[in-house]
Amino acid sequence: MWSWSPITRTCEKMLDAFEKENPGIKIEFSYYNYDPEYLSALSAAAASDSLPDIIGLQPGSLTAQYADYLMDYSDYAAKDWGDNWKENYPDMIADQIQMGNKDGETSNYILPVEAQIISIVYNKNVFEKYNLEIPTTYDEFKEVCKTLNDNGVAPLFFGGSNGWQAVNMFTMLCSQLDTTIFDKAQAGEIKWTDPKLVEAMGNYKLMFDDGIFQTGAMSADANTNGTPAFVSDNAAMMVLGSWWCQEFTAEDPATTVANWDFGFFYLPPIGTAAKSATPVGGIDFGYGITKNCKNPDAAWKAIKSFSSGAGIQACADDVNNLPAFKGIEPENPELNPELVNQYNSFAKDLDSAMNQRISEPTIETALQNALAGVGSGELSPEEGCQAVQDAQDAL
Repeated sequence: MWSWSPITRTCEKMLDAFEKENPGIKIEFSYYNYDPEYLSALSAAAASDSLPDIIGLQPGSLTAQYADYLMDYSDYAAKDWGDNWKENYPDMIADQIQMGNKDGETSNYILPVEAQIISIVYNKNVFEKYNLEIPTTYDEFKEVCKTLNDNGVAPLFFGGSNGWQAVNMFTMLCSQLDTTIFDKAQAGEIKWTDPKLVEAMGNYKLMFDDGIFQTGAMSADANTNGTPAFVSDNAAMMVLGSWWCQEFTAEDPATTVANWDFGFFYLPPIGTAAKSATPVGGIDFGYGITKNCKNPDAAWKAIKSFSSGAGIQACADDVNNLPAFKGIEPENPELNPELVNQYNSFAKDLDSAMNQRISEPTIETALQNALAGVGSGELSPEEGCQAVQDAQDAL
């Protein structure tokens, strides 16, 4: 099995839990950083017909890219869970399983393992130090960020060099205007130059102009620059997701993490928007079985455990993102109660979340490039949206 997720310590617990239940099956696991190591390894292995039995996947573009190398597991799922097996997952998660399939194709390649909800996570210590309240309007948000900027603290730390950060922010901004436009544009039902999408892109640019993000945001990396600043009280907020909870179970966490000095809120109305962001998210990752697998029965047992059995319970006990399968909650008595409450509230929000995933690799790249151009001032919001539509027209 190859994957970039979950993180190594959680994956070891997940594998141990599975192998204790299945002593006749051993899994040889290779962990990679996602980009470029994992993506490069998959590409090379596919080209040489040497993919492993099980590979980690994201819904949409990544699954679509490797669909020809993957086995349809539908018969296994129906046998073990019944014909309505997708009801085990929230509707939005179930819909993402076939995201990126060719028109008319009903195969299932990615089995959801973990899901995520994107929100604004904030450092309570910083908010208390400067007597700040969670903002509910854009004017309040600007005032909070001005106070932080004036005191040399990064307000909403933004990893502009990470395309995923930009897409997550853009989907939140879309949700403030219309929860359907993001998926409609992907499906070709509206153009990426639709006024509401241009409006969302304009509100994204406004966050740079109004000092919501830190200075130099477009060259910053969320992991190497952002999280160290965040846990050391040098950044007040970050665009993160439910995966942030996993920091608590690290071997030697920072004091802010050990005390769990973090809360979250959904993005307040930005610019022209009239409402706060809805929960945005979807499948964080899942696993697929490749056609190279010589023992698909064993591989199915493994990914089933990782989705619905002892494997995913180990992930939940490590608060490593959210179980995609309904009804699974942490059973680890050493967890901070406030953390558990936040974690479980994210899981409930999956039922009403807006899709964050993109089905077509070309469109994902085009949107990331457009957001980079708009964020840096090289493109206007209109030009950014037109660039994404040009990519869609070229498909």
